Parts: sequence; structure tokens; C-alpha cells
Amino acid sequence: MATMEDQPNDQNVEFGQEKRGDASQDQIPTDSVKDISVVEKAYSVFSASQKKWIVSLLTLSAFFSPFSSTVYLPALLPVQQELGITTTQVNLSLTTYLIFQAIAPTLSGELSDTLGRRPVYILTFVIYVAACAGLAVQKSLAALLILRMLQSSGSSGTVAIAFGTLADFTTPAERGTYMGFMNSFPLSSPALGPVIGGAIAEAAGWRWIFWFLVIFASLTLTLMFLAFPETNRKVVGDGSIRPPALNRAVLEKFVSPKESWASGSQDASARRKRTIRDMLPNPFRSVLIIFNKDVSIILLVMSIFYAAFYAVMASLPKLFSEMYGYNELQVGLCYLAFGTGGIISSIVTGKIIDRDFKSVAKKAGIEVDRKKLDDMSRFPLEKARLKSIWYVMGLCIAAIIPYGWALSRKPHVAVPLVLQFIIGASNVSVISIISVFLVDLYPAAPATATASGNLCRCMFGAVSTSVIEIMITKLGVDWTFTFWGLICLICFPLLEMERRWGHRWRLARLEQLMEKQEQQRRKSDRSGGA
Repeated sequence: MATMEDQPNDQNVEFGQEKRGDASQDQIPTDSVKDISVVEKAYSVFSASQKKWIVSLLTLSAFFSPFSSTVYLPALLPVQQELGITTTQVNLSLTTYLIFQAIAPTLSGELSDTLGRRPVYILTFVIYVAACAGLAVQKSLAALLILRMLQSSGSSGTVAIAFGTLADFTTPAERGTYMGFMNSFPLSSPALGPVIGGAIAEAAGWRWIFWFLVIFASLTLTLMFLAFPETNRKVVGDGSIRPPALNRAVLEKFVSPKESWASGSQDASARRKRTIRDMLPNPFRSVLIIFNKDVSIILLVMSIFYAAFYAVMASLPKLFSEMYGYNELQVGLCYLAFGTGGIISSIVTGKIIDRDFKSVAKKAGIEVDRKKLDDMSRFPLEKARLKSIWYVMGLCIAAIIPYGWALSRKPHVAVPLVLQFIIGASNVSVISIISVFLVDLYPAAPATATASGNLCRCMFGAVSTSVIEIMITKLGVDWTFTFWGLICLICFPLLEMERRWGHRWRLARLEQLMEKQEQQRRKSDRSGGA
């Protein structure tokens, strides 16, 4: 089913043979997509070296949110003992973190899409550093919960902004490789967190986990402040427009395109007149995106696999300590299997994403220019982005189900570790592919779109971590992970629906949006004429 290359009859909307779908059912943010005309000039004036520098900073900044969620795990027991609170109370610090990790990017992502990436990045890191410093010295449950909320609010926004930044200067034809590298450490950092956190807690005490985060984040903040250029296309266009002082890097001449700082060009046609209303963030745009048919399916698939991944991750400490008698540090080291698989998979998947794009374009008779933005409205994005996802989805399911049955028989530790490597690699691959696809669907508001994906998957992850221990107690470890594998199977028919009809839904959404923009333009012209 999934490997079919024949395009269904109702998919003939591609390449000019449009069928007008029922778009009235979809909820559409008014700035969710850009004009579908072909861009003739280079999409971005950033050089290859500048792009690599920016992606390196994005990778570093996006590392903190998922890393902070798990580096704290080895500290739960000592925090509980020192503060004199119950297990339920200390676990609230995990729940509050996950909730704000889901919600906060809807504001920061939207804010970066309107004001620019750089000032929002600086703001989120200042909040994060301050919260970590407070966590290192706090002495009460109330302070712990409030500061964990602030810590999550500061760090979680960086992930959505990173995806938005990447979309600012990369075309769909080259985006996979860059995103694969950028995702490598953030998607594997939840597995690295317990290792580093356990080592720090054992050597210097749990408070030094947060002092470590203060130092690490402060260094990153310094780099961002000095050498992170503004990329938001609403602010700098293709990079040739010099940004306002607030959006300008300290070392501007070294990190911004030469066209920007040398000429100081202020292309009036590229910088549209923006009102205060335009600049105010609207976090509900991220929520509205979820209700579009072409987007809701891929968000559901990503969230299901994310929930299954976190079910495996969250259950590991108790299972391995009971079965193998491992201490906290040994349990933390077991997470390296997830992390190693995730890093390798993310980089390889990025290459595969770009290869699939080129392959589908060639088969459709479309010449792809990696430097220019092609007309994506007629391009079969659904076929290109979903071409290889079926294999990694199947691989993930084929590892999750045996993982539970293997643990039920207490095998040599190498068996579950190998399966963890496969689960980590395949799951990261699924999430990477869908993340790229999501940005492609909303190129004018990529950070907002990413925030909607973050909202869905974090909510699913929070639910899975809260029920996994109950499931193992009631069903046993074997049937628990069989259940998660079967849930993941649902994603195959869901993605087949996206592959068959997603392009029609996307075109209908574009047409409805263009009609709305035209109505707004006419209204503006009438008010201006008056």
C-alpha cells in the first residue's frame, strides 16, 4: 500500500489540473502560507558558511528544552528528601514542565514569526538562565514548581524558533540535510540528560545540575547575542535588508550577508508596512493550524510515535533497576542507546529527505534548483516527504513489540539495548520527516507551525508518561508495548490518506487563503481611497 508509486485518480490536482475541494471546513490562520508564485532569484543571500554557522547555533539552542526535561530525572529522589515532600509532589515538577513545554512555544513561535527570530531568542534564553539559577537555590515546593514552569517556558520556545529560522534561508530541496543536522542533538538529548544529570548529582549534588545548565546556557546566550543574525523574511527579506537595531547582531559584519551591512539597503517593497496589530503575537494561530485536514493527520502520526517513544523512555529506570539491579548512573548510561541511534538517524534521514525530494521531482518532470524557491503549490510534496517514512515506521513497530516481550523474559541486557537503539533511530527518523513536511506546509509561519506540532506531541508524551507505569502493572511489560506497537500501526492508513488526498486539501486551503487575502486587500484599498 505505502510503496505504491501510481498517483490515484483524485490526485490529478497536481500540475494545473486543480480540483476545488471543500475548503470551508478548514480553519486557516490568515498568514499561514506565502504567495505561491515562483521566486526567480536566489531564495537567500546567506553564504554556505553563514548557513552552517547559523545551523550550528540552532542545534545548540534547541538542545536545552528536551535535555532539561530529563537531566533532572536523577535528582528527583534527593530533591524529594531535601525538601521533605512526597513522590507525587516532586513528580508535579515533571508534569508542569511538560505542560509548559507544550504551551509556551505557541506564544514564542508566533512572536518570532512577527517580531523576528533574534530578539525572541535572546528573551527566551534570559528567562531560562534566570529560572535555572533560581532552581539551584530554591528551598520549597512552590518555588520548585514555579521555576520549573519558567524554565520550560524559556527553553521550549527555542525549538519552534529553530525550525522557523531554518525555513527562512533554506529551500525545500535542501532543507532535509540542514534539518537532519540540526535535529541530531535535540532529538537525542532526552537520552543524554539522565547520563549527565546522574553523573553531576552523584559527584557534586543535585543543585549542581542546575548550575551546570546556568553556565552552559549563559555561554550559548553570549554566542547568540554576539553572532546570531536576524533571518526572519518579514524583517530582512532574503537577508539583503538591514534589520532594525533590535534585530541586529553585535558582530553584524561577520555573520550577516554582505548585501545587508555594506549597502544598508531598505527595500520598501520587501518591507511591508506593519501595524501594531500585525506585530502582536496570537498563540491561537498554532491551535488553528491543527484543525486543517492536511496538517491534522501528520500531527497525529508524529504525536503517536512520540508518545510511544516516551513510554519506552519513561519506563526504563524502574524496569532496569528491578531486573538488573542497576543504580542511577548505570540506568542513565542505558539511555545512550537511544541517543546514539537518534544522532545517527537524524543525520542520515536528512540526506534521505533531500534525495526523496529530488527523486519525486525528477519523476514528475520538475527541475529543482536548491538555491531558488520553487512553486510548491503544484509540487507533489506529499509523495516526496512520505516516500521513505513507511520503512522507518515499520522498523520502529518491529522493535517496540519485541522490546516488551524480551523484557518480560529478563534477557541479557544487550538485547533490550539493541532494541532501544533501533527504537531511538527509527522514531527520530519519523519525527524528522514529519517536522520537515510541517514546515513545508506553512512556509510563511514555520515557527508557528512547529509550535502546533510541539503542542500536540508534548501533550501525547505527557499522557504516555503518566500512564505507562499503570499499564505495566495491569497488563505486564509484554502486552504494554504490544499495545503501543499496535497503536502505531494505525498511522499507516492515516498517512496513506495524506498521500492520496493531502495535495487536494492543501490546494483548497491555499485557494481559500488567497481569496481571503484578496478580500482584505480590496478592503484596505477602499479604506485608503476614502
